[in-house]
Amino acid sequence: MAWPSHEAVARWNLAYAKQTEALFAASTVDDPGAVLRLADGYLAVAWAWRVLAADLGTPLWARHACAVAVEDFDRRARVEYARVGSAGGGVG
Repeated sequence: MAWPSHEAVARWNLAYAKQTEALFAASTVDDPGAVLRLADGYLAVAWAWRVLAADLGTPLWARHACAVAVEDFDRRARVEYARVGSAGGGVG
């Protein structure tokens, strides 16, 4: 059985850890910056899923699952960016 590269898996693990940390921070404080970090974290995880989906070492069935995960994490990022945007006219 083929496996994705160690680099791709490590990138996913790091992105997911940062996103999880941001999720806890955004759920415990009312801070648009925390929500923005969460949205950025979702985008980073989506990107890591994209890398795994493109890695030819990943089995085909797993590549499809990765592609579905990309869509979900992109959607989550859009939701959180919209939440920040509605909390006072946007960020930045």
